Amino acid sequence: YYSETEREFAGAEDWTAGGGGVLVIYLRGRYSNSPERVYVTVEDSAGKTATVAHPDPAVTIQSQWAEWKIPFAEFAGVNMARVKKLYLGVGNKAEPQPGSAGLIYIDDISVIR
Repeated sequence: YYSETEREFAGAEDWTAGGGGVLVIYLRGRYSNSPERVYVTVEDSAGKTATVAHPDPAVTIQSQWAEWKIPFAEFAGVNMARVKKLYLGVGNKAEPQPGSAGLIYIDDISVIR
């Protein structure tokens, strides 16, 4: 009903080091996919989380790489200097619904100024 993967870091990471302020993710889908919500969740070492959804559900059907830039301000309440986990998902975790299937590719997850 939704698909999610997570990356837990061995220690809390300071994503603000060196002036970092934007999370960048490259992703692409396939024309045979269904349009679906793509989201990223960041969790800090205190367990606080914030989720941001990609503004275009059609990103899951685009076969060209799309750059998704997310300013840290969109992760309100999360200490970006103490990041413990990163989640990437497709669908709606809060209200799972059956029906979609497909494949997306995610690459080059980075933090920039």
